[in-house]
Amino acid sequence: MSTRALVPPDISKRFDVLRTLLVVFVIGVHAEKGLQAYFTEIPDALRAVCIVINHNIFRLCVPVFFGISGYLFYLTYKPTLAAYGKMVVKKTRTILFPYLLFNAVTIALILIFNKAPYMGDIHGLRADGILKYLLGVYRFPAVYPLWFLRDLYVYFLLAPAFYVVSEEIPRLGVLVFWALWMFVPQEGLAVELSGAFFFYTGGLLARARADLDAARPYAWLGIALGVAALGAVSWVEYFQGYPPYYHLFYRHDMIFGTLALWLLTGYPWLGRSKFLLGLSGISFFVYLTHEPVLSYLIYATRYLFHPTSGTWVGIGYMALLMAATFALCTWLAMLLLRFAPAVFAAATGSRQR
Repeated sequence: MSTRALVPPDISKRFDVLRTLLVVFVIGVHAEKGLQAYFTEIPDALRAVCIVINHNIFRLCVPVFFGISGYLFYLTYKPTLAAYGKMVVKKTRTILFPYLLFNAVTIALILIFNKAPYMGDIHGLRADGILKYLLGVYRFPAVYPLWFLRDLYVYFLLAPAFYVVSEEIPRLGVLVFWALWMFVPQEGLAVELSGAFFFYTGGLLARARADLDAARPYAWLGIALGVAALGAVSWVEYFQGYPPYYHLFYRHDMIFGTLALWLLTGYPWLGRSKFLLGLSGISFFVYLTHEPVLSYLIYATRYLFHPTSGTWVGIGYMALLMAATFALCTWLAMLLLRFAPAVFAAATGSRQR
């Protein structure tokens, strides 16, 4: 039985909506680079917008993706050596291969043109070496947003360990991974610890066959908690910057924000959006290609206009970058699907639309 056959149709649609929406969020996180490239000083109002939206709402893409990945994976997980071997082969094809492919393409761009704007240059490549850029070992990979695939692949390899924890200390395991994320310094670690917490939590919900819609009657409360956490962390960053306790505010904002976003998908205007549903099949390709497309658009801006000041100019510029990047990557996906479907399948790890 396929994984999706085990998911109620309404929940499955909400997952598909999130696939598209979260890729938009990913692009939005990185669109702020446009301001960093051209603005000599960020107005206070624009800084507030970036803090609330780019630094917090858009960054929900990471925990939600990890949570959904863990949930779908453990719905059909079998703790056998044969099943593990098949899983590793499949994840190597669907995750590791696209990861290496698109990093290799960007490395080639750097070697040919001496740089990929706002991503890396030949000096950094020579200093760290091609292998580190390709694999993303103890640094971001050449296509920096693809660090998520690196970590996800590692967590799939560690699936038996997560399974044992869920068998022996299921609820305590949530607390253990929460504590590791909260209190173990991230610096020097090869993977992002937030991924372990959300991947495990999603997997635990799957193994318990939890009703993902059980909190619907209390949606208002979950959304209110998410808004409160967002307000708290935004206040801290706006007025105090990044004090030693900032990470506690931010990480709990990710937890409550994930809950709030999931509850919001329970409303038809979001959870059944025909636009987002229609694009879910190419969302992974858009994620894979949005960089360096976004960075080249930022670089090309100088030949068209110079967005150097103003709150509304900054908001409009980021929105334009997001829309243009999403549109170009979507257009490329549609083009490949029509004229070179085999290339699309290979580039996305043999995924079908």
